[in-house]
Amino acid sequence: MTSTTITPAPERAEHTGFTAPLPPAAAAALAHAEETLADMLASSYASTAQTYRGLSESTDWMAPGEFDRLADVQDELAMRRTRLADAGRLDLIEGAA
Repeated sequence: MTSTTITPAPERAEHTGFTAPLPPAAAAALAHAEETLADMLASSYASTAQTYRGLSESTDWMAPGEFDRLADVQDELAMRRTRLADAGRLDLIEGAA
């Protein structure tokens, strides 16, 4: 009878230096895409903030559906703010909301 030792595979492989730097045109295109996406997210944040203001100022009393919608809008604002923070672009929404 033989004994077999099973060695698990490594959890992650370190592969540094296997990719070439982006060509200048590709780097510029990527930077443009990132800026465009950040601008779109900031615009969406502003629109959502306007919706939030409209819902929160509409009445002293809210129906359950209106309250749920307000909570959903608050969640949307938090998600968009987090994404902009992750991208380092909170400067796009300073003073909004």
